[in-house]
Amino acid sequence: MSEVFQYTESGYTFIDTATVLTPDQTELFLKLLHNELGKAQLAVKKTRDAELDAEEAYLKARLPLLAEEDCPDRERRSGRVTQKQVDAWFADRITAEHQALRRAQVDRRNAVSYAGVVKDQVQVMRSLNSLAKVFYEEHRGGPR
Repeated sequence: MSEVFQYTESGYTFIDTATVLTPDQTELFLKLLHNELGKAQLAVKKTRDAELDAEEAYLKARLPLLAEEDCPDRERRSGRVTQKQVDAWFADRITAEHQALRRAQVDRRNAVSYAGVVKDQVQVMRSLNSLAKVFYEEHRGGPR
């Protein structure tokens, strides 16, 4: 890829953080980050779709349980069950759907978080790109 940065499990990283980047290197890194941001945004869309599918499956599995006699009725009055207790009651009875929904929610949050990190990296790289251009123009006698 480059002698300055590499793609790892956690995304693009600098091989040697002390390396002074050239404008061409910062431009390439910026383009790669921009592509990574596009992939991250697509992952957010896919995980949102998966979360919606999991929620739909959970709600469908929950419907028949509403008719059961021991299904808790949530009310605000004293002595009644809380929403958390109701959710736990359903989770005990439709475990697979509940776990699938929880996993989908975590996957979506992770995808959104990663997209945010890449977006922040793009902003930082834009600044580094500007600095690299100024540095090279000043030290090579370029336009001012």
